[in-house]
Amino acid sequence: MHREIEDDKTRRRGDAISLEYYIAHLLLVLECARIWPVKSFSRLKASLSTGGTIIFITINSLLLLSEIVAVMINNDLTLFANIIGVISMHGVGLVKWCYCIRKNREIVDIVTKLKRCHTLCQRLDNSEEGCRIYRDKMEYVRKYSNIFIQWWTITCIYGVLHWCANPLLLEWSFQTSSFNHTFKQRNLPFVGWYPLNTNDFYNYVCLYLVQIIGGISPALGIVCYDSFYVTMLMAICVQFQYINIVLTKINSDNKPEAMSNLDSTLKNCVNCHVEIIRFLKILQNFSGPTMFVQCIETLIILCLVSFEASVIKIAIDMVSVLKLWALLEYFLCAAFQLYVFCFFATQIKHLGLQMTHSVYCCEWELVSFGKREQFRKQLKRDVGRLVQTITIQAQRPIVLTGGPFYVLSLETFRVIMSMAMSNSVMLRTIHDRDE
Repeated sequence: MHREIEDDKTRRRGDAISLEYYIAHLLLVLECARIWPVKSFSRLKASLSTGGTIIFITINSLLLLSEIVAVMINNDLTLFANIIGVISMHGVGLVKWCYCIRKNREIVDIVTKLKRCHTLCQRLDNSEEGCRIYRDKMEYVRKYSNIFIQWWTITCIYGVLHWCANPLLLEWSFQTSSFNHTFKQRNLPFVGWYPLNTNDFYNYVCLYLVQIIGGISPALGIVCYDSFYVTMLMAICVQFQYINIVLTKINSDNKPEAMSNLDSTLKNCVNCHVEIIRFLKILQNFSGPTMFVQCIETLIILCLVSFEASVIKIAIDMVSVLKLWALLEYFLCAAFQLYVFCFFATQIKHLGLQMTHSVYCCEWELVSFGKREQFRKQLKRDVGRLVQTITIQAQRPIVLTGGPFYVLSLETFRVIMSMAMSNSVMLRTIHDRDE
């Protein structure tokens, strides 16, 4: 809170605003998950966040273990598809959370590098209009990053709670459909192996609560990692957009007095672009393993959820409606998650390549430098070299990957969706042939 108040005062003064102001909500989420170093928490809050993190991760691990055991002793293809999809989600959520905790120093280094890029971007155009444009762009990051964090948190937790509520809704529908009906077989939200009698009421309640906590835990891990990664990509997209704006507007009036700062502005653009490239390399090294797991998990989920939905017998009853609705939510969340990553990766690639066009829009070759003859040729030569440097750097496409096989792009998203649909059709054919 103190940090936000200081940043608000700074903004009213018209001074440069620190990066923390724009990603304050993200840092708060990472602090609660024990990923970002805790500075503003009291000892009680720090202890609660540490204890909560340990409990969530431990229960998630136990739930995942029980599901893996259930897979090993299961021979039913339909039930296998159900378990594998859930295991993928629980496993990826656990991996993301533990990976971020283990790599928390790298996360700090990534944010520090982004601060450097943020500082260099603010030096590109010191005019009042230039500062206003950049702040408006960064407000976009602040606004939509907060919206993404809140919406994605609500969506993930709602999906888990809705999935966990299905067994209770089914039991209620069975009991209300017949006064003499006794619900003997109790169902849990997630299929797993437990050395307990799940039909016993107290065992059932304990396991049910454990599964709710174990289901929320991977959702929180997914929210933390996705929020961090998407926010970083948003910030880089905005910084690329701003560099393109500066390059296209520089010297647009072509007056000698307006051209005197051309050399320094181009140097700042080159330095900023180099720093962004370095930042993206660090981000790629950090995110490569997890994004590879993400692409594999999304492919598995989309494939198996589509297969499971195709084998459900359509009927106007509570069981079919709840099952189809849960699978639809599951499918849409998995598809949206991968789409967001691929969308921003494609935007970064496009904006990076656009710099080659932007640097020539300023018509630097027609500039009247207004200098003495002995300096004019040297200055034009320096400007030409800077333009050439930007052009060469921008011609190398910026590619974000998910491990050694997946390039994050909208084309990859389309291929994964098509592959998942094809595999689900193949599984449906095998299932129908075996029946």
